[in-house]
Amino acid sequence: MAKNEKEIKILNIDVEQIEKELKKINANFKGEKHQKIYTYDIPTIYYRFLEIKDLLQNDNELIFSTNLIKLKTLLVEIEDLIPSKDLKKIYENYKISKLTDILELPKKELLNVLNSQDFQDIVKSMYINPNKWIRLRQSNNQVELTTKHVFDKAKGKLQSVLETEIIVSSLNETNLLLESLGLARRNYQEKIRKSYTFKDAEIEIDIWPLLEPYLEIECENEKTIEEIISLLHLQKYEIVSCNTSALYKNKGIDIQNMPELKFND
Repeated sequence: MAKNEKEIKILNIDVEQIEKELKKINANFKGEKHQKIYTYDIPTIYYRFLEIKDLLQNDNELIFSTNLIKLKTLLVEIEDLIPSKDLKKIYENYKISKLTDILELPKKELLNVLNSQDFQDIVKSMYINPNKWIRLRQSNNQVELTTKHVFDKAKGKLQSVLETEIIVSSLNETNLLLESLGLARRNYQEKIRKSYTFKDAEIEIDIWPLLEPYLEIECENEKTIEEIISLLHLQKYEIVSCNTSALYKNKGIDIQNMPELKFND
């Protein structure tokens, strides 16, 4: 199931105090989860671009239409990563308002755009998308497979995150399946999560190794997030909109290059 939600983090929280405040507002406690997480990189943007571009030249209608869908997903990623000033030039050059508009062009014109030197130079500089990855996570006895895409150019002060998630039966078997597709896992991580719900929002207390506990609020409705911040008196804490990797980087720790991130036994 895919969902596009707003997300915010409240740092360096007093867990005991926050739990008391959550109880006062009658937030629904969903339980504590001990999570084991594998993360996998999506293939590089330039590699996917070259593959799609070549297959779009195929005369087979099914191959063409399938790769047109793949191109749409890729263009959304590229648009979010290109600096705004460069993106504006592209819009002006091709007389479009967003990159996916080129999908409306006839096949020959579309291929001309994709084969143009300007467009190729843009994509050639892009490697692994740091804002999109695959996550395989075991929470107690439940295992979930998720693609997560964090948007840099989201409007407003809250982080916009697109997640597509399914339940799978086995952590190890799903890992083997992903590896058989060529998606070798990058790292293994552990964390403890205490989950609550309030109205249509998900409220999580996350405890990671080497990091102070933080509160995460996810909801489609920005007003609900603001209400929760007020009800829980969270204004006194540092409120940020970023992913967990950025929090570690602020402490001088690059978890992207750590094969394992575990609690000390």
